Amino acid sequence: MKITTKDVVGFLIASRIPNLIIIGLTQFITAYFLLDMPLWMLMKAKFILFILSTGMIGAAGYIINDYFDQKIDMVNRPGSVVIGTTFRRRLALFSHILLTLSAIGIGFIIDPIIGAVHIFSAGALWTYSAILKRWILLGTLTIAFLTSLTLLLVMIYFREFSLLVVAYAMFGCVTIFIRESIKDIISAKGEGQFGYQSVPIVWGIRGAKTFIYLAGLAGVGMLTFYLISIPNWNIRYFFFSVLVIILWMAYKLSKADKIRDFKILKKYVDVIILAGLASVILI
Repeated sequence: MKITTKDVVGFLIASRIPNLIIIGLTQFITAYFLLDMPLWMLMKAKFILFILSTGMIGAAGYIINDYFDQKIDMVNRPGSVVIGTTFRRRLALFSHILLTLSAIGIGFIIDPIIGAVHIFSAGALWTYSAILKRWILLGTLTIAFLTSLTLLLVMIYFREFSLLVVAYAMFGCVTIFIRESIKDIISAKGEGQFGYQSVPIVWGIRGAKTFIYLAGLAGVGMLTFYLISIPNWNIRYFFFSVLVIILWMAYKLSKADKIRDFKILKKYVDVIILAGLASVILI
């Protein structure tokens, strides 16, 4: 199979390189700031391969999701479809398999447990793309959990338990759940045409908003508990500012009724996620 420049560009776009960089940076920051691992240990080839293998699982997941979502994306965002246009479907499937097998192989070389987790994650991402995202809440919960797993995996790698890491993983899980719920609202038009059963399709936008409010309350509750239990005023001041963003987002959510409103809300969630990542440095 001849690979063209167009295929390479399509592969890079479909892999979501900026997102993969954030995943790798998150794991590095988790190890250095939350687990207090020395810098020399994080510069070793073994840890770099660990981050690389996690990114490869993520890239494979993005590609296979776009592969299954091609028809839906042609309805929701026809100008941004990569699979089947810039990046050939057969080559996309081959790339997914190659990335997945390579990541699992690297994982087993590093640590059999890491390899086993990579198998679980790859299988969950395939199942999500092919089946779970069609069913109410299952797809959203799957992605939220897999995102938090990227932090927990760092603890598994170092065989170190940290309540801080668990707290950040839980907060990440909640924020990703909110982000995915907003994405479901944005994508409801295309998904509804292909038999998907997401919350906004089954219970409407009002029902989807209710789930987002509940998840937001859970996030604020965890944030409050975290602020009380961590005697670090730098962190407290920082998260008080994040709390303002969350409250403002809740207000904007109550007023949102158009797709462009929800796209703006998704950007608010991205800011909260990046703020949470930045806060690690203050610990």
